[in-house]
Amino acid sequence: MRIKKVFNNNVLLAEKNGREVVLIGKGIGFKKHTGDDIEQQQITKIYTPEGDNWISNFQSLMADIEPEYFEVASQIIELAEQQLQTTFNVYLLISLTDHIHFAVYRHHHQMDIHNEILWETKRIYHREFQVGMQALALIKKHFDVTLLEDEAGFIAMKFVENSMADSNTDQTLAMTKLINDILNIVKYQLSLTMPDESVSLQRFLVHLRFFAERLTLKRPDQSQGADDDFLFEHLSKQYPRAFACVQKIAVFVKKSTEQTVSVNERIYLIMHIQRMLNENQ
Repeated sequence: MRIKKVFNNNVLLAEKNGREVVLIGKGIGFKKHTGDDIEQQQITKIYTPEGDNWISNFQSLMADIEPEYFEVASQIIELAEQQLQTTFNVYLLISLTDHIHFAVYRHHHQMDIHNEILWETKRIYHREFQVGMQALALIKKHFDVTLLEDEAGFIAMKFVENSMADSNTDQTLAMTKLINDILNIVKYQLSLTMPDESVSLQRFLVHLRFFAERLTLKRPDQSQGADDDFLFEHLSKQYPRAFACVQKIAVFVKKSTEQTVSVNERIYLIMHIQRMLNENQ
């Protein structure tokens, strides 16, 4: 790879296989110049643009924001990918860098923002929120700024939004509200309270996230099987409390999204809810 532009000691613009890429690594740009080669072992992270406007957006933001914000955002993304066992698209670097920079600016000017869905974020996206809290520690270390817990929630939602293909902020918020409403139906219908570390609750939340994503993005459920009606009838008799709860969920989903919950989806919901009931006994 050959350097096209040195932003600072740790951030470079380079060319790889005829394409521009952004390289981040400790000391990667120290005493380097345009045209120099970069050795692979110096690179911590490579960001390859997925669209024609990514590099221009990156360079525009780089002109307004100190490169250290990109470095911190990259560290947070790497941490999140490791702990959440996922890979985010390159646009997260731009959106997260911009968010962190503005959050620090707002804090310096006594303009901290209250996170209206902080409680829901902690409840539904527990793992992402924990990474968000670690992100605040990194921000404190690099910029000597102690941001409010609300910002950990905002950062967590960046991870959630980026992991949803073809989504936007409004859709992510709609998905979050839908999940929270379903959790409340389960809680009040069954008088069920589960600790955050509950294995069955965490499995249920994972399932709800995919379920809510399909509904929010209006993706069809193509997993219906020939034997589903028989199994559904069997589970309705074997687990009447879980069945009644799922029927209420289906009515709520139909009313709020105008979409029908398939028999196959109801079967999965019954089984998840029954596991929580068993664990709660």
